[in-house]
Order: sequence, then C-alpha cells, then structure tokens
Amino acid sequence: MRVEFTGRHIEVTEPIRQFATERLERIRSVHDIIEAHFVLSAEKHQRHVAEINLKTRHDFLHCEDVTNDMYTSIASVLDKVERQVRKSKTRHMKRRRSGSAPRVIEARSVAEVEPVVAEKLPEIVRADSPNVKPLSVDDAAANLGGDGGTFLLFRNSETDRLNLVYRRSDGDIGWIDPEG
Repeated sequence: MRVEFTGRHIEVTEPIRQFATERLERIRSVHDIIEAHFVLSAEKHQRHVAEINLKTRHDFLHCEDVTNDMYTSIASVLDKVERQVRKSKTRHMKRRRSGSAPRVIEARSVAEVEPVVAEKLPEIVRADSPNVKPLSVDDAAANLGGDGGTFLLFRNSETDRLNLVYRRSDGDIGWIDPEG
C-alpha cells in the first residue's frame, strides 16, 4: 500500500504522517487498499480540512472532513472511509455470491407448469409395438408404396439391423440406416 501526503497551507510533519498511517492500517480491509492519498489543508479561522482518496482493488473512494484540529479531522475522515470500504466490500461480495450459486430446478411436465399450454399440445398415444419384419430395402420400399403410409420400420435382412424407409415430400423414397 502506497501512502502519499499533500499539505496546503500547512506543513505535514512526521507525527501527522505516523498518526494517519497507523489509523489507516487499522482499517479491517487494508489488504484491498492499493493507494491512499491524504490532502491536508488549513484555512482561515482554525478550519482544518482532511481529505483522503483511496484506491482499492474494486473502487475509488473519497472522503472529506472539517474540524478545529488536524488530528481530529484525520481520525474522522478515516472513520468515514472505513465505513465506505466495508460497504463497498459487502456490496462486491454480494454480487459475487449471487452470480455463482447454481440454481436447482425441479423437472416437471409442461402440464404441471402451464395448464393452458398443455391443452394446446397434442396428446402422445402409445402405439402397439410395430411388427418388425426382416425385409430387403427394395421389399420395404415396395411395401411402403402399397400401404399409403409415410414410413416403414423394418429389420434389414442383409445386415440384421433396424432401418427405416419413408416417403419424401418430392415423391421419392428415403432410406435411413441409423447404425450404418
């Protein structure tokens, strides 16, 4: 942490530097502070102004206080900036925690969640298990044309695997061998 002092109409003495740096080190979140710059000034009628610009890992903070004594001004401005650092750190931690927690969503059917949408969906009806006959691809294509159906599931007699023939939109017949 780098600490700098600037004095306006006042000489920044070594006891003032020590007091300010010791009080700054007391701030609990001191490991986040990168740079601190004190601006100390004395004005007319015994007004002592202490300002601090604090650069942390995530923020830039500024505080200012005016009292009749320079040490009191420094102590007061460091109390204010400590509250700001705590508030900033808490805000940053809340943002990090809120984004990293995985959500657990219980799987439910559409009918449970949206009954209106479920009314519009087509009902799924289980058909009897198809009678999968061993056929050649040519025989399956011929059977597809005779039934007037759109597809036919069959066991390929050459490979002994399940295949599908279907009528394409252009009138031709398509053949799917999913394992081939």
